[in-house]
Amino acid sequence: MWNELRDFVFHYYINPIIHDTGYNPINTITWALLLAPLCVLLVLKLLRRLHFMIDDGFIAAVVPYILLGSVLRVIEDAELVPPPVSYMLISPLIYLVLIFSTLILLGVALKIAPWRYKSIFAATGMVLFVASLAFLLYNADLKLWWVIPAVCGISGIIVAAIYLTGKRLHLHFITTRIYLATIGSHMLDAASSYIGIDLLAYHGKHVLENLMVNLTGTAAGMFILKLGVLIPLLYLIDTGLKDDKELGNMIMLTIIIVGLAPGVRNSLRMTFGI
Repeated sequence: MWNELRDFVFHYYINPIIHDTGYNPINTITWALLLAPLCVLLVLKLLRRLHFMIDDGFIAAVVPYILLGSVLRVIEDAELVPPPVSYMLISPLIYLVLIFSTLILLGVALKIAPWRYKSIFAATGMVLFVASLAFLLYNADLKLWWVIPAVCGISGIIVAAIYLTGKRLHLHFITTRIYLATIGSHMLDAASSYIGIDLLAYHGKHVLENLMVNLTGTAAGMFILKLGVLIPLLYLIDTGLKDDKELGNMIMLTIIIVGLAPGVRNSLRMTFGI
């Protein structure tokens, strides 16, 4: 029984990290239904205990760390760091590493300058992001410069269309900055999947992504899938969590991370031909 349990854990959880083979149905369900909600609740409880305000400014300050995580993933994809350090840059471990690191830096920023800790926290993240990107630029060759403008252009057009539609139909919950940022992060991810899979012969690592491609024959189906899930979800957050704005913002931040992190990583991988 113990051998079977060990083989199960290694096959579905350990080996995908060691060999970076991507996701499977078992670990996807585990991360989505167990690890992610647990992390959200624990981080929210800790931030509240430390009296951090989880508002639009806080979410904006976290964005550089999301970008940092994406660059670190590409550095691992390019095999620029050896094992076992590289294992810490593969999901889901990289999420845990970044959560722990950002909480420490957030606490340090609060200790140094309580009156402007968000600015110091954001600036620190931006410095780390730029430094990691410079390391990647120095050690990898730029191959397809047009990928990032194309990904941003496609996602920008879709977000603009959604914004104008929301304005016309008086749908407030999809016209505010935080909701548009959430939609934009996932449109960025969908656009990177479309360009990578349909135009550049990349293969998806996510279960739902591969399922959608197999069903529709194109990664363009990711736009429909994401919007079909996001719009109702954002509506539920907007209407159901009015009395707990911080919980709603924490959920929104989590959704942004889930879209922005892989979208930036995919775009950088294609740009550097990795």
